Amino acid sequence: MENLTVKPRVIELPRPESVPCPYNESYTTDVLVIGCGFAGLNAAVSAKLGGAEVLVMDKGRPGYSGLSPWPSSFRWFDPERGDREEAYMAAIREGGDYVSNLAWYKCWIDESKGIFERLTDWGILAQYPKASEAGDFFEKEDFWGYRATYDRLDRHKKWIATLERYEIPFLEHTMAADLLTKDGAVCGAVALHVPSGATITVRAKAVLLATGGGSYKPTGYPVGTDTFDGEYMAWKLGLPIAGKEYEDFHSTSNNAPGNVFYDNHWQYLENIWLCGGDVSEKNASEYASNKGNIMALGRVRGAVYGVAKSDGSEIQDVATANYTRRGGSQVYESDPEELRSGKMSTPVGRSDLAGAATGMCCHLTSGVFCGFEVRNDVPGMPGLFVAGDGTHCTAPSGAAYPCGVGFTSCFCSIDGDHAGKAAAAWVRGKELASADEEQIEAKLAEISAPLQREKGFDPNWARDVLHSIMAPYWVSVAKTEPTLRAALTQVEYMRDNVVPKLAAASSHDLRLCMEVRHKVLSAELKLRASLFRAESRGTHYRADVPYRRDEDYLCAVTLRQGESGIELEKHPVPDEWTGESSAAYTDRYHYYFPGEGKAKGFTPPKTNWGGKRG
Repeated sequence: MENLTVKPRVIELPRPESVPCPYNESYTTDVLVIGCGFAGLNAAVSAKLGGAEVLVMDKGRPGYSGLSPWPSSFRWFDPERGDREEAYMAAIREGGDYVSNLAWYKCWIDESKGIFERLTDWGILAQYPKASEAGDFFEKEDFWGYRATYDRLDRHKKWIATLERYEIPFLEHTMAADLLTKDGAVCGAVALHVPSGATITVRAKAVLLATGGGSYKPTGYPVGTDTFDGEYMAWKLGLPIAGKEYEDFHSTSNNAPGNVFYDNHWQYLENIWLCGGDVSEKNASEYASNKGNIMALGRVRGAVYGVAKSDGSEIQDVATANYTRRGGSQVYESDPEELRSGKMSTPVGRSDLAGAATGMCCHLTSGVFCGFEVRNDVPGMPGLFVAGDGTHCTAPSGAAYPCGVGFTSCFCSIDGDHAGKAAAAWVRGKELASADEEQIEAKLAEISAPLQREKGFDPNWARDVLHSIMAPYWVSVAKTEPTLRAALTQVEYMRDNVVPKLAAASSHDLRLCMEVRHKVLSAELKLRASLFRAESRGTHYRADVPYRRDEDYLCAVTLRQGESGIELEKHPVPDEWTGESSAAYTDRYHYYFPGEGKAKGFTPPKTNWGGKRG
């Protein structure tokens, strides 16, 4: 028999004997922007255009770290193409289960076209053929060839090109560890340059956090550098964190759940397809309920009833789906030249199992809570600004992300633009303050502490343990009070007995130690918020309370450090955003969770998943 065994080709990359430190280990600036995804890049440019001196710090390399490399679509509101504000507002109000921040959503309606034009000017939204329509790249799986062909249009490179265009300096591979304060105001940060191990101090008139969200251990979705860093730094300052109970909806494949390449490979190389235009006065309610059904219930179905067996051969071709599923304009069906053609990525393996990024919150719902106003400065903490997915709880999408594909990349850009302008206005005319040397030395010592331990716990092991606690569907998808409390007990043990003993052998280990610390805190906040919200709403499903409780939970839930421990608080959503509260339950809500009909005493329609087994 012919030998079909193929020996893998191993490429040994050269390893330098040493890595140079940054040019300086101490910097001063007007505005320090931490994180450089869509929010951070827009914030940095807007702050610079506002007259501020800006320094950017990114844990990876701008354009390649966090979630910024991965969006496959971009959506904006355009009245010239038939978009109508009333229809969009109605859809987001209902689809977000009546807890959407309509003030921030209105900002998207008013400003998204300008942001589209800005990112187009920067080259980030350049359009070019997908791999399956550009020669034989797809058939041959020639990723290198496809990338080389369209290298000049590669959006990942546009981040640094934009920073250079506006003469904004940046520190890459530098992880912010903690914020510095003086007289109750934020005045800088300390950080670790991971390749060299050098610690860095930045003194600034203002700090802008755009650090993204996080996951406990990416499984099938590439979010490894998002680790709740900004959330942790804000928490240490005693600031309120909101939205932790709403879960991410990204999926992976049940036959190979850890294979990030299976259903993401071409997405990284292809352009960001332009979306929008699928909401009208006639279909607003249907659109909202369908999106909720997909985003909120799709993940619950697999957890509660299981998923179909798969051998990994099923391929998903979004281009063949209808325009609503694809995210494109209805006009495109009759006019191929319509700009907003929708999500047209090359076919990939089909994902069918929730949990690709356990711990990641539903887009835009979580982060520092600044109230329901349109603001990026943090109340009670002068000099601190927040922006972006997982860092700033703007919640324009409410509980279920019914906005359609492509919304997050556009909205984060708007959020960052607001934050940069606000930071530039804040620093104007202010003197540079400096934290006490004792404070700086203490925080730098905290960074390096794991290196000084002769024995302890490996952060890789600790990360895997945390993932094993939080990944089961009875903790993250179909929650109950007993399963949440059981998980919380284990997370509290890790907080008290593992995190203080994390040990490092290198600067890379130091980064991992800090990230595990942040993940453990995030897990505790998520579990406590999920226990506190004793209802089901959007992407938060409590199998023991499988229905909405409008009388108690039309609100945002915040957690903060208090004198006696963690304090939880409800912040009611403004009445004008909550719809007609006197309407019948089945008129307000059009998709239902498993068990909801039985609990509320009605029979869901047979076309609804909840009705089939409810």
